[in-house]
Parts: sequence; structure tokens; C-alpha cells
Amino acid sequence: MSALWHIDRRGTAALEFALIGPTILALLGVMTDLSLSVSAANNLAQATASGAQYAFIVGATVTASTVQTMVQNATTLSGVTTTVTGPARYCTSGSPAALSADPSGVMCADGTMPGIYLTVTASYTYTPLMPAISTMINTKLQQSATVRLQ
Repeated sequence: MSALWHIDRRGTAALEFALIGPTILALLGVMTDLSLSVSAANNLAQATASGAQYAFIVGATVTASTVQTMVQNATTLSGVTTTVTGPARYCTSGSPAALSADPSGVMCADGTMPGIYLTVTASYTYTPLMPAISTMINTKLQQSATVRLQ
């Protein structure tokens, strides 16, 4: 009698893996892509900060091309585009401080002297391992740093 009620369970594990496996692999792919994009954003931020730090050390005589070279040398990412604005005179206002152009160079509206500032902006387009990820995350990464030179 017991032989009649015996259920054959061979292949059950293979069927369960066939149903669950693609979901697990997709989740692993998403986690990997998110981790790599965060790593790229951190790398870009570090390179931008290195360019701003270099400009701070050199001072008002720094050139945009040398700052761009510093940013390129400080990153392992390929295809990073760097834009350097300045050095130029700006007044600061508000909290957090916002820069406003000061063409006169004499005095700011609040009676302080304008400072010489430089802004380093670096951008990078992250290429995901899984193309569908680009619909979920922003693949265009951008970091910016502003430094007062004088």
C-alpha cells in the first residue's frame, strides 16, 4: 500500500533553481552595478577634490589646464571630462555661501572685498554591466568643488 502513495521528488531541486536562479542572478547584477556606480562617483569626487586642493596650494596663479591635468591624473576612470571655471573674482552671500560675479573688483555689496575663486567640475558617464540598470539609476555622474584662492 505505501508504494502507491510514494511521490517521486527527483528533479524538484533543479526545477526550483530554474525558477529562482534568474531572479537571484538579476539581483546580484543590480547590486554589482550599484556598487560600481557608487565607487565611480567616489573616485570622481576624490579626483575633483584633488584638483581643487592643487589649485588651493598653487594659488591665484594656477591655470585651468594644470588643474585639469591634476584631475585626470587623480582618477582611474577613463573618459572623465573636466571643466575649470576661474580663477575669477566673486562675492559671497547667504548661507550656504553662494558666489556672485563681481565685475568691479572693488567692494562687495556687504562691504567685504571680493575673493578669487576657482570651480572644478568633473563628469563621467558610467556604463552599466546590465543595460537595464541605466533606466533605474543616473549613469551621468558629476562632481564639483569650489575653492577660494585669495
